[in-house]
Amino acid sequence: MLSEEQLAQYHADGYVRLGQVATDEGFEALMRRTDDITQGRVRHDGMWFQLDLGGDEYKLGPGGRFAGPSDEYRKIEGWERDPVYLAYTQHPVFQDVTNELIGDSVSTYRCMFMNKPPHKGTVLPYHQDGGEGWGLSSVDGADFVTIWTAIDPATEANGCVEAVPGSHKLGLLSRRGHVVSEEHKREHVEDHPSVFLELNAGEVVVLHNLLLHRSGVNGSDIARRGYSVCYMDGAIHRTADPDRKPFPMIFGSDALSVADAEARMSA
Repeated sequence: MLSEEQLAQYHADGYVRLGQVATDEGFEALMRRTDDITQGRVRHDGMWFQLDLGGDEYKLGPGGRFAGPSDEYRKIEGWERDPVYLAYTQHPVFQDVTNELIGDSVSTYRCMFMNKPPHKGTVLPYHQDGGEGWGLSSVDGADFVTIWTAIDPATEANGCVEAVPGSHKLGLLSRRGHVVSEEHKREHVEDHPSVFLELNAGEVVVLHNLLLHRSGVNGSDIARRGYSVCYMDGAIHRTADPDRKPFPMIFGSDALSVADAEARMSA
């Protein structure tokens, strides 16, 4: 469980560091599986890939199926389909954290790999992770939390997350788009100190989804890869889905099974 001090920091600042959660052996397995998937040695149906375009402006390329072996994927979604990553996503520490912050029934909006290749990467302007663009139902009292794991060292030089402490208390600033307006930026960012959330490889940080945060390009020789999971109340569904199909369940009844994921790989 989060200590009283950690919980207080999370509520005050909108983030808290957990240190390394995986064992050294477990983290090495994650790194190997990351390379296996980006290089196409391991494939899973339903994973979504987007190559990095690079540049100083926020611009996103098309996404879709695996486009061949590459170290330059900007984003890959659907990692809950992989047994190695699913086991990590369901780590007991993460279950304790989400139980504390969300509840017993926890699903995931997305399990994604984020990457800024050396001397590339896309500028991500200040934003919040939420809003109407996510297309999610409203559940009274429901909360979201993102748990971010550094696959490589995350530093100011290679484009680590930069956040405005305490900005999650502002609530959702824009329901239509997640990128904040210039007016909100002047009011809530420019005269407020920000922090670079630098992490060693393997270290974990818990982020409130309404925390204002950004990241820059990678100006170094080291990639900035990370694994980001948005955990949420299991009762939340997509508003556009008349059947109210649940998101992938991580904890609670009907949670995804590592054994089932392994069986699919061997089939």
